[in-house]
Amino acid sequence: MSNVIEYTMHAKPGQYDNVLNAYVEFADQFGERNLSEDLILVAGDPSTGVIRGFGVFLSEAEALDVVNANMFVDFRDSVADLLIDTPTRADLDLVHVFVK
Repeated sequence: MSNVIEYTMHAKPGQYDNVLNAYVEFADQFGERNLSEDLILVAGDPSTGVIRGFGVFLSEAEALDVVNANMFVDFRDSVADLLIDTPTRADLDLVHVFVK
């Protein structure tokens, strides 16, 4: 079964665009370099400063490898001072996809 990683960040007031841009840049670079990642989505709400990334992986092991990937650690460190609190991560099973 495929695994989904959901990673949520809360940007400080006035930092939403900076965090969002960094997240999108990271997602694009990470997706290009990691063949095990099937899909990356980044969603955000500028009114609350919430930015969520979703990554879909073929296996749980591949999803867990992301936590320690140097590229991910560098991304987290680069935005740490722009966030209200520590980001949260949820590991989920992919149960359904509908694409039109």
